[in-house]
Order: sequence, then C-alpha cells, then structure tokens
Amino acid sequence: MQSVKTWMRTNRRFVLSALGALAAGGLAGCGGGGSGGSPAVPEVAKPVATWLGVLSDLQEDVRFLDIPPPASTAFTEQTLRQIAHLSLGGDQVRIKFGNLYGKAPVPLARVRVALSTGAGAVDLATDVAVTFQGRESVSIPVGGEVWSDKVSIRVPDGANLAVSAYVRESADSTSAHRYANAIQYVGAGDLSSAATMPTAPGNQLTSWHWMSAIDVYRTGPARVVVAFGDSLTDGNGSTLGANQRYPDLLSARLLKAGGAGGAVSVVNAGLGGNRWLHDRFGLKGVERFRRDVLGVSGVTHAIVQMGINDIGFQQTWTPNEKATAVEVIASFAGAIAVAKGAGIQVYLATLTPFKGHVYFSDAGEDMRQAINTWIRANTEVAGVFDFDAAVRDPADPARILAAYRDADNLHVNDLGYARMAESAPLDRFR
Repeated sequence: MQSVKTWMRTNRRFVLSALGALAAGGLAGCGGGGSGGSPAVPEVAKPVATWLGVLSDLQEDVRFLDIPPPASTAFTEQTLRQIAHLSLGGDQVRIKFGNLYGKAPVPLARVRVALSTGAGAVDLATDVAVTFQGRESVSIPVGGEVWSDKVSIRVPDGANLAVSAYVRESADSTSAHRYANAIQYVGAGDLSSAATMPTAPGNQLTSWHWMSAIDVYRTGPARVVVAFGDSLTDGNGSTLGANQRYPDLLSARLLKAGGAGGAVSVVNAGLGGNRWLHDRFGLKGVERFRRDVLGVSGVTHAIVQMGINDIGFQQTWTPNEKATAVEVIASFAGAIAVAKGAGIQVYLATLTPFKGHVYFSDAGEDMRQAINTWIRANTEVAGVFDFDAAVRDPADPARILAAYRDADNLHVNDLGYARMAESAPLDRFR
C-alpha cells in the first residue's frame, strides 16, 4: 500500500486542482483558529460558533430524485419560528441570516429570540428583540448575508433557542437548509413575541430558512469543532426534532465530560446530498469548505467525512457527473492542506457502508474501500475516526449493522449516530 506522501506525489495534479478550488477567494486567511499571542487584559468576550445551518438553493434541480420544487417561493405577512439546538451557551448571542440563492431581497420586519420550551412555545421571560445596526428591521440583498447585533440573552449549554422572524412584505424563501431534521413553525401575522405558535401539520416546516449561524460571546478558552459532511453529518435517519445527529451527541458527551482545556463547541456543517466534486444539494464540497469550515467563528478543529454521494450518484442518478477515488481523495487532501494552513486540526472520518441502498454497486464499494484505505493510512492529520468500523456489520462489512441502520440502508438511526459519536475519543479535542 502506498504511503500518503507517495500517493500525493503520484497524484499531484488532482491535489493541486482540489487545492485551487479550496483556495479560491483567499481561504488561508478565513480561519478562526491557530492565532498566537497572549489575550488582551482584561479579556474581551469573543464570538464562538455554537450552531450552524448550511444554506443551499431550494429551487435547484433535484427532480432526478422525484423531489419537486417548493410550492411557494416566498413568505408574506407571516412569522417563522425556527429552533436551533445550541452547543455552548453564553450571555450574549448574534445570529447570521443569508439570502445566498434568492432572486429578490429578504426583508425581515422584526426578529426576536427566546428560549424554546418545546413544540413552538417559548419562555416569554427570556424573549428579547434582535437588532441590526440598532434597527429592528433589515433587508438582506440578493446574494448577501448579515449578522445581527449582539443580543443579551442567557443561553445554557445545549439549549434550544427559538428565533422568530416576522416578514411583512414578500421575502424570498429560496435560501434554506433543506433537511433540518427539526421542526419549525409558521403562522399568519406578527407572532414574533407570541408565547406559542400554531402547531397543526400545515404550520410545520422541516427546513431552516435564511438562518445560517449563531455565535455566543465567551471569555476564556473555547474550542470549536466543525463537523463537515453530507447527510450522515446532517443527521438524516435520526428522529425528527430529537437532536440525535452525531455532532449533537458528540457535543453532549463533551459538555458532560467537562475537564481541563476549556469549553468545546461542536457545530454541524453537514448538508444532505452534498458531494465533493459536483454542485446540487448545495455548493460542491471543494468550494463550500472555505465558507462552512474556515469561515466559522473560532474554528479550531474539523471532522471531515464526505464522498459517499460522489460514489453513488454517478451509479444511478447522475451518470454524467463522474467522480473517481483519486479525485475524491484529492478533495480530502486539498481540504486538509488548506485547513492546516489556517491552523485548524483536522480529523478524517471513514465512509460508512451502503450495501442495500438503491445506488449501491460493487464498483462503488471498491471505490469506498479505496478511499477508506487512504483515510486510515493518512499521517497528515491529527487523527482518524473510523465510523465505518463503528457501524458496519461484522458478518457483512459492506452493510450497516441492522441495529444501527435506517430503512434506506445508507443512513443510520439514532443508535447508529450514538455509536458514531461514542467512537470519537474526547481527548482529541482537549
């Protein structure tokens, strides 16, 4: 078996190509980790990522999976109450909203935050206004993003934060996180300060709209782990609204363990259906890595697991969008190099089994094994998390163990995500 360094020399062209894509836009300067020097005295609270919701285009063409475009392209005279499961807590937060894919501006007439008490309800004692440069309203231009001002609200570690946005005029709904694996609520009129939201099926959504990041402000050391990947990171197959994605469970383990080295936040940069090499189901991984990993506030670590859709889509759904093992490996290698250049510790995770899924093939399994062999042999990263070994069936290693697998044979269930989270040694993040 070739060493990692030998492989990189042999496949230098592919690595340079991946690096070029990742470096576009001045990646090396985007990271929040690796900064040296002593903190100022007295220490100033700094923004630390506690939640992510990667945005993609709800209007993109995914009809090859019989997914129709959404019936509506805008919200008007409605309130969206969206629930974010935070990692670390703090006394102040800020929220980022984006209109990256819309065709028209997104005018938010009023935004408020409060601690969620479940099923669209909030604790009104915690309800506070969100402002943007001192104003209660903001219009997000096409292709733009905005951060809110700091909001004074005490959020505990692992809290559920309800963000309620009232839109009076038409607000383009295209920029969204399609598979939130969480329940959001929508109702007519200005319900931004309402104690509860209507919860009938017609008032429930399973995508996040516009909201793409939440930071808390903290003093003292804090590490931020970004889990970058596809639907296995996004949590597809887990119980809706239960926060059983592996990054959620890893965060809970770290919070429970506590200990020396400072607080650790785990945020989810997963995007269901995403691939390294081709757009659709979001910006391709070699390009979105800079936005969704290096651009995260305070990032210090990254867990990278992606490539199963590069393998499978071409077998069944998108035969003209090719990917080879060499190209997927080059994408990993490019991400490693750029992240390390920004002072971020990188952990690779092996690709999990998919035998029994509609896009499984023997050729695809050979490709998965080749990629996993390279991942396990990698000496350029801080470590490898062997999610494949954690969830595979010992009697049939190309298949997920029955106790862990979802009905589609590609994703895992709550128990499978717990097994993935448990397989990551906590001391790697201290």
